[in-house]
Formats: sequence, structure tokens, C-alpha cells
Amino acid sequence: MPVPTSQTIWKHDSPPKKGLFRVEITRTTALWPRKVYVQWIVREPKNPSGHLFSVYRSGSAEGPWEELLKDAADTYYLLDNNFPAPEDRTSPGLFSLRRTIYYKVVVTHTEDGTAETIKKLEADLPRRQRGIVRKLRRDAAVALKKGSGTEVAILKRKWWGEPCEECKSAVGQSTRGHCKECNGTGIVHGYWDPVYGFATRSATPVNVATENQGNVESHQVEVKMLDIPEVERYDILVFLRDNERYIVNQVVPTEIHTVNVHQELAVSELSRSSREYAIKVDPWRDPEWF
Repeated sequence: MPVPTSQTIWKHDSPPKKGLFRVEITRTTALWPRKVYVQWIVREPKNPSGHLFSVYRSGSAEGPWEELLKDAADTYYLLDNNFPAPEDRTSPGLFSLRRTIYYKVVVTHTEDGTAETIKKLEADLPRRQRGIVRKLRRDAAVALKKGSGTEVAILKRKWWGEPCEECKSAVGQSTRGHCKECNGTGIVHGYWDPVYGFATRSATPVNVATENQGNVESHQVEVKMLDIPEVERYDILVFLRDNERYIVNQVVPTEIHTVNVHQELAVSELSRSSREYAIKVDPWRDPEWF
């Protein structure tokens, strides 16, 4: 059985450890309309040269990852200009107001070994503000994990990738909501690898309305969680203890200096017959969730 080992929050915001060889992404800046500038730095190297860097891109902090740069020697920046026109769904687009893009940098060296880091496309902060945001995120993570939160898996919807040939229409959209290949998204597999974390949800009653076709049930709740990963509309939240699955309708972030710290979500519970219940989400990890 596969075991999820998500450490996304700590990869993003763990404070630097002195004396430990590591790589840090110092800047991810969008150069509109079709470029992103990524810059990084190596900390505590034994040898100042001879490092090889590989850079990857994804729509989720857990991948799968698309390779942008492979084993480049002593290179400390990348200009990612692989962004097509808005109608091309094979690659991410910068024209949309809501598209979260993650970058991963991996460094290897014969003496220092290997290190990696992950950072999403977001505004850069001065050192003091970075420390404040890091503390708020870590305090909230501890409160959710040890206090009011429960275990969740976040399935981030794919907005770019290989088109689904089973149900693709002339305009590239899915024509079947229950398609086994794309789960109704129009992109093969439909969702990125799940990211695991903690969240709280409100206790609300199930609403029943009488329509022409009979009684129609709906269940809308509010969810509070960290901003990592950044959740967007149409993503899926899976509460692992009862396997209830919700689709995200609205996201209201809390910002400090244009950087998100928390998220409040308005979500709707999916019908038990929804295709999203067929997506495998393993509720175990080492140590076990519960």
C-alpha cells in the first residue's frame, strides 16, 4: 500500500538550519504575460563551485513534476518562458487570475550531496516579513494538528496537461462528467497527486429542497486551513476520517503584505455517486494518521 509522506508545509516554511547544506529559492516573479523568473542560492556548501541544478514545475507541491532544467552547472536562475496562448491547455497559462504554479529546485554535488526546495509563484518579502509569515503559518499548523484540525487530502484540479481523447470536444472541454480517464476535467487523470494536511469544518445541516425531479439534497460547509497548498475553486477536499468529499466553491484568503497566510473555504459535499469518489486517496502514513 502506498504511504503518503507529505511534508509540504515544512518544505515551504521550515526555518534555515545553520551549518546544513541546502538550496533556497529566493525569488519567483511573474514577468507578464508569459514569463516567470526563478532564482535560488546554495547555503553552507563545502565547495563554492561544481554544483548541478535541476528545476521542475507542477500544479501541486507533491507533483508530478515537469522537468524544465537538467543538471545545469553553477546556474542560479531560470527564465521560464514555456507559457503558451490562453487556449492551449497542454501547459500552464499566466493569463488566468487563479493558477497556482510550484517550482522545485534540486542541487547535487560530489562533496555536499543532494538538497531540494519547493516554492510557489508568489510575491517576495523582506526578511522580517518572511519571519512573521513563517511564524503565523507554523503556529496555525501546530494548532490544527494538535488541536481542532482533522486530517484531509487536497486534490488539486489539473488545468493543463495531456488532453483526454475519450471525451474531448471541439473546444477542448470534457463532454462526460463521469469519464474514467479525466474525471470530467478534460485533462488525463484530472487531478495532481494529493497533498495531505489538516483543516477544520463547520457542522451544518443537510438542506433538502423539493424540485420537479423530487427531493434534492445539498450540504454546504465552511472550512478553515493553512494556505499551503493554495486551494482554488473546483479543487477537491477529502476528509480522511469519514471519506466525505467536497468541491471548493469559493476561497477567501488572509493576506499579509500580499502573501497568503490562511484560507477560509466555502465547499459543497459531493454526491456519493460522483466520479471523484473513485479517486484513490490513501488515508495512512508512517506513523499512521489515526
